[in-house]
Amino acid sequence: MRQRADLAFPMKEYERRLSDLRARMSERGIDAMMTTTPENICYLSGFESVGHYYFNALVIPLEGEPFMVPRFLEDSGVQYYTWVDLSRPYKDSEDPMDVLHRALAEFELLDKRIGFEKECWFFTAVQQERLFAQSQGTEFADNSGIVEEGRLIKSELEIAMMRKAALATQAGMQAGIDAVKVGATENDVAAEIHYAMIKAGSEWPSISPFVASGPRGAIGHATWAGRTIQKDEFVFLEIAGALKRYHAPMMRTVYTGEANEKMIAGQKVVLEAFNAAINLIKPGVPAGDVDALTRRIIGESDFGAEQASRTAYSVGIGLPPDWGEGQILSMQPGETRPLQANMTFHLLPWIQFPGKGAIGITETIRVTDDGCEILTAFERKLFVK
Repeated sequence: MRQRADLAFPMKEYERRLSDLRARMSERGIDAMMTTTPENICYLSGFESVGHYYFNALVIPLEGEPFMVPRFLEDSGVQYYTWVDLSRPYKDSEDPMDVLHRALAEFELLDKRIGFEKECWFFTAVQQERLFAQSQGTEFADNSGIVEEGRLIKSELEIAMMRKAALATQAGMQAGIDAVKVGATENDVAAEIHYAMIKAGSEWPSISPFVASGPRGAIGHATWAGRTIQKDEFVFLEIAGALKRYHAPMMRTVYTGEANEKMIAGQKVVLEAFNAAINLIKPGVPAGDVDALTRRIIGESDFGAEQASRTAYSVGIGLPPDWGEGQILSMQPGETRPLQANMTFHLLPWIQFPGKGAIGITETIRVTDDGCEILTAFERKLFVK
């Protein structure tokens, strides 16, 4: 490992992550772990790029020096962002599986048991078939999730990074709320959010801010499209500041008019569900119990709505196309795994008005030793303008 003092985290943090991963590898009987998931590569090495539409891999032997097989263009990022000393990049005219096979041979891994991530968008079935066909003497064992086991519980350094990202989220949200007015466009609001977040220190988020007005607010993952904001409309905002790939998401909703009884009831039930979840969250509570509680509060209310999605998802490192880590753990029906201290989530009980919009009042939270800490501190209400 190259010893460096200019990375996102001190070397001791990366050394801890590698040591913990190797302990899990030893338990599973694998001689090397090959990760191709962008967030996992970033977690272990510090490498970040939007260029994962080309193949990139980090190989961690149980003993010996880790190495990367990136696209040649991305190797400059390996040198700049990471401690990785050994890199075997491939050119665009080469088959990355050929280069990866040669690297495995070079580092004497072809007769070993190698873990890989079968459940990965970035190591395709065609690529797997080509690599496995070339490596007849190698045993490839699916170890999807082995790196994520380390990502689920955040270190104090990771929590501190998320707190910084949360400050940018808050600045962007305030700017977005201030920009909402009748006659403004969704683009106007999105521009102010971006400007404020970046000025507050945010780097590029893995998902652009969601800005959706009127009936577009009831569309899953709709964002700005030039629509002019009208009177008596919801404007739905969901944004996340990002720093060194760590995100802190938050939702808020603005209404351009006078709030009627139904809107007040919607705000009330969302806040009731959110506060109930905050009071329940602590180590040892099954993640699904939090979801069941908020789902029951929303479903049994006089408002007549239901929880629009899972109640929370793990959040931390994010690269496109997602800022969340929900594939690691989500608070959703049937999830029995218990919460643990220093898990971090985007907690999002929210409701939709079909054809009219949505009310979202959400935060990024951390599970503490005896409860819950809110990282994105911002006034929780339906903003009426």
